[in-house]
Amino acid sequence: MMDELIFQIFLAEGWEAITYDRLAKELNVRKSSIQSYYPKNVMFATALQGRVFPVVIEKLDFSSKDGFIQSWLLAYHDEESHIFKEVVKMLLHNIIKNGTSPYSRSAIMKLQHILGKNIGEEGADHAIKMVLGATLYSQMSV
Repeated sequence: MMDELIFQIFLAEGWEAITYDRLAKELNVRKSSIQSYYPKNVMFATALQGRVFPVVIEKLDFSSKDGFIQSWLLAYHDEESHIFKEVVKMLLHNIIKNGTSPYSRSAIMKLQHILGKNIGEEGADHAIKMVLGATLYSQMSV
């Protein structure tokens, strides 16, 4: 039930809207009850596993390094669909706030592996670094 609520809030409002207080209020339980399932808020990402990655994949062009970078940036700045941007923001938030969490690291490595099959490991490594850097940089002007 908590996983579904986390997923629904994420889809409707984004990563920042998922808080212990919000979940406790909507589920009519104590905050400590939620913390027993999710000791750190980075763990909220487990509720999204397997559900948002397909949305990210369909937005990306894995055929070339330039295609990947361009498709990432277009998807991130797409005003019509906020899900890609929210997934990326969640990943970056979890990496920056807590160091590389296993969930965030796994997602990035999965993208790099898929891209590496098409353009090679070195190109994939460079492309991932480029899009993550560009994404962080774009947040400075927000």
